[in-house]
Amino acid sequence: MNTTCFVGNLTADPRLNPGAEGRKSRVYLTVAVNEGEGDNAKTHFLDVVAFGTLAENVASSLHKGQRVVVVGRVSTYKREQNIDGKPVNTTKVEFAASAIGPDLRWAVARVAKVATERDGSVPNSAPASESSAPAAESAPAPAAVGAEDEF
Repeated sequence: MNTTCFVGNLTADPRLNPGAEGRKSRVYLTVAVNEGEGDNAKTHFLDVVAFGTLAENVASSLHKGQRVVVVGRVSTYKREQNIDGKPVNTTKVEFAASAIGPDLRWAVARVAKVATERDGSVPNSAPASESSAPAAESAPAPAAVGAEDEF
């Protein structure tokens, strides 16, 4: 297995493609991962895809600019493109995610279990925006991040 993980920022809102007749939903997102500092700084843009309930939960929970942690595997495939009118074979690199979540160093999160047919659980009937306690009251305010917090 070539499982790996990385942390970066979403460059745009995730794009959800609902599954058609028996097919799983899939979500596409791009994560900007910064490497190095100063003159040696580079930004890598990683294409990520996720499937099924993970795709649906990512699309409804995460938004452009949020810092996320992604776990999954690297996937490659070949495709033919037309460049200047000539067919060119290229290899596309994509990251197939098995888990995605907010980076809690830079945000707070409210977690709600998703109902599944297998476990017979009942979903939280009120969306986070309609809950009885505002998010600010239900979660402690994040501590300020200072130089002493750096690794």
